[in-house]
Amino acid sequence: MEWILGILILILGGAAIVVIYLSERINIFETLLGLNPKVTSDNLAEHVTFGPNPFGNLSGENLWKAMAGEEIEDDNIDIGDVESMRPRYELVITRHIEMILEDGRFDARAKERTPVKPILRIPMLRGSVESFIPFTEASRLYEIGQEVETKPESAEELGAEVDEIVDELFSRVQIERTTSFGRALLPMGDSSNNETDDLEEPDTSGDDGQLALPPGEENATKSEES
Repeated sequence: MEWILGILILILGGAAIVVIYLSERINIFETLLGLNPKVTSDNLAEHVTFGPNPFGNLSGENLWKAMAGEEIEDDNIDIGDVESMRPRYELVITRHIEMILEDGRFDARAKERTPVKPILRIPMLRGSVESFIPFTEASRLYEIGQEVETKPESAEELGAEVDEIVDELFSRVQIERTTSFGRALLPMGDSSNNETDDLEEPDTSGDDGQLALPPGEENATKSEES
């Protein structure tokens, strides 16, 4: 009986070692994939399809609310350190704005309309995340994309309106706009002129309307004239 009991103890001990080993391997596997320890079976399919979420379990409107300092009703969501995520979130919402404008312009060129996308999945370097923009602002950005193709003469005014909308969105999620979205995203015909207004223009008063030539060609021209 004693030898049988000893064998049972060895078997149980070996099984315990195997379970501990497999548990550690699963933890390592989850870490390599970027899986949050709280990932449930409901989120697993999304994780496998779209990759890890750089914002943990914050996504879509809940991600927007976290950045805006608004209350999230789901107690199971771990908000984490919002401030450390804000620079990365700026890239997400910036790309979302760009894609809505691009959708509007593309549809206008095709002479069609598609539903506005206040929620879009934004691909990132590792994984992806759903981005949310309130429908009112998203709808207007799409309309501006349409109008910049159908009314190119209004591009400057539309670009200024884009910046106003972005300022409103960014202020709500506590981000400061540092560049002009309107100038960067919309084909304003005088944008290049505006960018060079502050540059010093060369003095051409003595050129008498002649085009400047490279040094070699200029010398050859003078020799021919003489």
